[in-house]
Amino acid sequence: MADAHVEVRDLCVTVRGPDGAPLRIVDDISFDVARGQMLALIGESGSGKTTIALSLMGHGRGGAAISGDIRVGDTTLDGVGARSLAAQRGHRITYVAQSAAAAFNPSRRVIDQVIEPALIHRTASPATARQRAVELFRALALPNPETIGSRYPHELSGGSFSG
Repeated sequence: MADAHVEVRDLCVTVRGPDGAPLRIVDDISFDVARGQMLALIGESGSGKTTIALSLMGHGRGGAAISGDIRVGDTTLDGVGARSLAAQRGHRITYVAQSAAAAFNPSRRVIDQVIEPALIHRTASPATARQRAVELFRALALPNPETIGSRYPHELSGGSFSG
């Protein structure tokens, strides 16, 4: 695709099988995503959705070997040093967990977890990150967007909220 912002060609992920032999768990995946578009990875549990998503960031869980060509914008993510690849995470490419509820740490307030990536990657000051988080809560039509982030994840479950 000429205007693709993300290009993935011949992505393969190989792990060691129970007998120690190489076992390809993602086999020859290719796709393009234009700027401003989304791609949904849909499949049964264990079909490789998370493995594909994490491989786009260079994460080979459990020593998995990743091969193929991956490009985000003008940056090629394959074959670069770990430091260079890590610099792209949170700026050019980010992974959002399949189950956001399970991704939250129950011992930390929601707002602290929402703003953490911006603080780690230094893309916003703490005040700006908090302001953006409240704007996000508002855009998601969450009740009391100015204060809902001060709660813990378990206080937001169950489908109802109180002030």
